[in-house]
Amino acid sequence: MNPRKQRAKQMMESSGYASQFESNRFKVRSQTNPNTFYIVSKTDNGLVCECKDHSVRKADCKHIKIVLELIMKNKCYRNNVFRIMERSQLNLCKYCDSGRITKKGTRKNKNCTVQIFKCLDCKKKFSANHGFEKTRFDVNTITGALQMYYSGMSTRDISNHYEMMGIEVSDVAIYKWICKYSTMVSKYLNEIIPRTGNWVRADEVWIKVAGKQKYLFASMDDDTRYWLASDMADTKFQHNADNLLKLTKEAIGKNPTQFITDGLPAYRKSSKRIFGKKTQHTRHIHIQGDMNNNKMERLNGEIRDREKVFRGLKKKDTPIIDGMKAYYNFTKKHGALKGKTPSEEALIKVDGKNRWKTIIQNASLHKANSN
Repeated sequence: MNPRKQRAKQMMESSGYASQFESNRFKVRSQTNPNTFYIVSKTDNGLVCECKDHSVRKADCKHIKIVLELIMKNKCYRNNVFRIMERSQLNLCKYCDSGRITKKGTRKNKNCTVQIFKCLDCKKKFSANHGFEKTRFDVNTITGALQMYYSGMSTRDISNHYEMMGIEVSDVAIYKWICKYSTMVSKYLNEIIPRTGNWVRADEVWIKVAGKQKYLFASMDDDTRYWLASDMADTKFQHNADNLLKLTKEAIGKNPTQFITDGLPAYRKSSKRIFGKKTQHTRHIHIQGDMNNNKMERLNGEIRDREKVFRGLKKKDTPIIDGMKAYYNFTKKHGALKGKTPSEEALIKVDGKNRWKTIIQNASLHKANSN
């Protein structure tokens, strides 16, 4: 683990380590002197700390890492935005987050040239294309394939599309990209807690997996339409919805006050066990008026449209569902949200026009720092 991240973790284990006293300012207690505090401020260029470590290295110090954890775990003012920054623009070391780096030549592959850097602190070398190391294809080619696939194109159609542009890539390679990056980004994004309302919806939809009919149980925030969690089941009426509700509770970090579903008995039983008696369970089973679950049915329709293109999923624990969730929440603009993504409504901002690229960069660095 990164030493600064490790010290931040140690500080977070003690009570009163940090607090937010203004909408854009945080106060973090010093590790060596309990009577001293450092101020971390939110700016257009991210978080800035007044400590000497940050001013010299121009990189995230332990105080900034603590504040990022505060924001991620939703332990701050509700109007704060969690920002996923373009890491390639920050010029930080991949291994120790140091800002003291220097150029160390380039590496050429079949389609592009990659800049190599060396860190003056940890002495390690790394390339600038975080998350896309040792790939033969351009970053935009890979992320474009992800967007086209989850938008409804098959891997073969994407391969034919690139062939018209003079890019030779097989449908097998495209499918490997989809599996690899869907798994990578889902582990990173699942740790970010969205700013949701107090109403949660849930429903189930049947999909074909390995030639057999399965049911995908999913939950969604009513205010932001943020897809919270999903759980694959072999049956509909005999399935226990406890796991879906546990994942939902972990995703939002709280119990909802209102839980809206159809008339499936499993939801009623699981709601009492997982959410408790304070959560009101409403069974919206009518078609017209307010008594409906149309918002959730819209998500079901999105899932079914993609499943038709896939012609069924290959296995039950496929990473495709996680990729669909990332696409639905972070890159797909919704007309009902006035052109915004659910993540934007949930106060999660992704920098850059290529959101897949930004998310993969951060997911890759998050994975490297966690190991």
